[in-house]
Amino acid sequence: MKTQTLRKFVGLTLALCSFGLMAAPMTGVDKVQFKDNKVFAWRNGGIIEAVTEVALPFDILVQTNGAFTVKAGKKRQLEEGEILGRDGMLLKPDGSIVALMDHVTLNRGQVLHNEDGEAAAARDVIQLGDGMTLRPDRKIITPQGNASWLLDGELLKPEGGSLPARDTITMQGGRVMVQKDGSMLPLDPARSITMNDGTKVLGDGTVIGFLSDGRTKLAEGEVLVIEGVVVRRR
Repeated sequence: MKTQTLRKFVGLTLALCSFGLMAAPMTGVDKVQFKDNKVFAWRNGGIIEAVTEVALPFDILVQTNGAFTVKAGKKRQLEEGEILGRDGMLLKPDGSIVALMDHVTLNRGQVLHNEDGEAAAARDVIQLGDGMTLRPDRKIITPQGNASWLLDGELLKPEGGSLPARDTITMQGGRVMVQKDGSMLPLDPARSITMNDGTKVLGDGTVIGFLSDGRTKLAEGEVLVIEGVVVRRR
């Protein structure tokens, strides 16, 4: 009887292991991408298929089917081609980038409160964990009584402090697109734009101040991720 019970236990253990349910999450990963219904992980300079869930900073767990959670919140799903980095930013194939963690931001002049992947317009004063208050008209009051304004693309954490903002530059269908200050903007061929980090982008795809491998122009479908708006308050 004991032998039969032991065999059942061993069989169950092997079955669980075969499905990755008892394996420890993969750590030390720089980013993951969901492609062809598989999750691929960049780690130690190489790319491997994830056979167990992947643990990223900010309490992000990515399962092998592309489903993920942030701080054990509701389950979300990576879409084809999306890349999730250890900075908690989700990069989409069209070049847009969003923060997955809870945050407050300003988009086209509207204060948005993002919680567990859902964004809603702020209608009341938001009290942040560091003592700052944010009004729906985007005015910020520090604990010392100093006033400033939330900037488009800026990311504030509910517990206080800020998240690093990111901008992108991409070439899609022969047209240059940039995400700056939280919004995707097409760039006409005869125009140029200077990004928050000083990178200059021309409408023909020329990028000045970022590319370092000898090229001066974006390739079709290429997406560059650069530093976004930086704000320091006291």
